[in-house]
Amino acid sequence: MLGRPFELDGTVVSGDQRGGTLGYPTANIAMDAQLVCPRYGIYAGEALGHRAAVSIGTNPHYGGTERRIEPFLLDFEGDLYGKRLVVELWARLRDEAVFDSEEALIEQIAKDVEATRAAVRPV
Repeated sequence: MLGRPFELDGTVVSGDQRGGTLGYPTANIAMDAQLVCPRYGIYAGEALGHRAAVSIGTNPHYGGTERRIEPFLLDFEGDLYGKRLVVELWARLRDEAVFDSEEALIEQIAKDVEATRAAVRPV
C-alpha cells in the first residue's frame, strides 16, 4: 500500500553481543517505541546495499521482553555503532520462536539467511 518496501530507521546501538557468538552478528537498531513497526517475526530485506535477515521482536528463545530490531547484513564487515541505518523489509519469513537448543536456533538462522538470499525486492 506504500508503493515501496516498508522501512525501519534508527541508530545502531550495542546489544547483548549474542548474534556474533552464534555466527550472525546483528546491528541492533534503536528506534522510538512510539513509531509504527511491523508485527514481530523474521524478515528478508536490505540495508546499505546488502541483503539483511531482520529479527523484529523480543528474542523469546532467550526470555527477552523488550522490542528489538536486529538486522544481520549478509556479506558485510564493518563497524556500524552510532551510525544511522535504514532497513527495507521485503518479505516476512516466519514468526519468532523458542527453540529446543541453541543449535536448533543456529540451524533456523541459516535457513533464514538462505531465504533472504533468495528473496526478491517488491516493486
